[in-house]
Amino acid sequence: MQQINEAIERLGGRAFFIGPETEKESLKLMEKTQATIPLLYDSDGAVMEAYKLGFTVPPYLQPVYAEFGIDLPQANAQTGWRLPIPATFVIDRAQKVRARYVNADYRYRMEPAAILRVLEEIRE
Repeated sequence: MQQINEAIERLGGRAFFIGPETEKESLKLMEKTQATIPLLYDSDGAVMEAYKLGFTVPPYLQPVYAEFGIDLPQANAQTGWRLPIPATFVIDRAQKVRARYVNADYRYRMEPAAILRVLEEIRE
């Protein structure tokens, strides 16, 4: 997303990341990834719940996260073990969802070219 952010803006769009991470954790992530796209703090998980994208890490996996040094209840102060499923939405000025991509496997995201195509269609 960061790689196409300038193209998104040229087409009149704005990109945002939304997540339940605390501001401190968000800043660490932005520094690590060198992202300049604004991160909106979904402190209580209301956005992930509104889009029906929330899931709870099962109790049997929680110790595995701990073994890897991942403390979700600390990083996501109000949502704890509840996480959003990765998703991309392209929403027009009338607040209509024009495209979406949802995949529980965080390694897969909406193709950048598909995002730009939708923005070009909206712009026309």
